[in-house]
Formats: sequence, C-alpha cells, structure tokens
Amino acid sequence: MYEEILRQAGYKLTKARETIISFLKKQDHPVSANYIYDKIKKDSDKVTVYRILEVFEKVGIVYREQGIHESLYYISQKEHHHIICQKCGHVECIPCDHVFPKVKNFTNIRHQLSLSGLCGRCSR
Repeated sequence: MYEEILRQAGYKLTKARETIISFLKKQDHPVSANYIYDKIKKDSDKVTVYRILEVFEKVGIVYREQGIHESLYYISQKEHHHIICQKCGHVECIPCDHVFPKVKNFTNIRHQLSLSGLCGRCSR
C-alpha cells in the first residue's frame, strides 16, 4: 500500500523509508523525528529521517501536528487529532470530522489543530 502511494508520487520505497514506515506503524501515538532517529539511528542519519518524514507528509502517508516542543508524526489511514497533556505528555486521539468544501485556486487542503490540557492524572 505505502509502496504504491510512493510510486505514484514518483518515489521509491527505499530501505530507510521502509524502516520508518515499519517503526511508525508500531507506535500508538505521534512521535517526534528525534524520537524516531533515536530508535532507528543504526539504519539512518537524522537528516535522512527528517527528509523521509517530509516526503511521507507530502504524499499523505504520515500526518504531522505540532506538539508542545516539536512536531509529532503519525501514520494513519485517516487524519485525526491528538490532545497532549501539558505536564506529562500523555496523548489521546480525537476524531476529525472536518470536511472542507472546494476552495477556489487551492488543492490538497490540509489543516492542523493543536489541543492541549491536563490529563486526569496530572489535574489531581
């Protein structure tokens, strides 16, 4: 599936790209590029991780949202949002029901929504 998406966009599924896809599929919450690099650094350098994530976001394989301190990336069949605890970093998924009408002179419209607060454990 991901190989086909990349191929249609003019990219190949390299070993480094495959490693990052495989890693992201195992995550249950969005992770930073630095976190990805720390976990797979034997397979790729940091610049390559950032470039791959940029390509993946461009072709719609991963989604990016702004965390408290850095961008976070996740792989999903459908874009959704996350709420992040400001104190401990706990993350929960929030469905996205936003549907955008066609906007004159624009294609591939994407949006970002940042939600943060205190989780139940931290608010006690």
